[in-house]
Amino acid sequence: MRNRLGVLIALSCLLLTGCPENTTVPDDEAWSQIYAAIDYKARECGNQPNYILIVPREPSQYGVELCALSILRQECPFNDYPLFCAEMYDIDLPGIGP
Repeated sequence: MRNRLGVLIALSCLLLTGCPENTTVPDDEAWSQIYAAIDYKARECGNQPNYILIVPREPSQYGVELCALSILRQECPFNDYPLFCAEMYDIDLPGIGP
């Protein structure tokens, strides 16, 4: 229940602020957001993927937020990063993205 409430709050914030157009996130902020989500999920699940997720230089804000939220919404066990994290690398996923 608590996890769903947090996700709903985060999604509400995204919907209220809208999806940014062509905005990027500074490297340190992007790493911080992604690794905060990874750390939270690893604590919740008791495991995490055995490989590092490299955050690209100045990724899109949309890609970073989508990746972080997708990590938080995954069910345990936490063995892989979500496909939605590809948005940070400007990989066009059909039907996804601003």
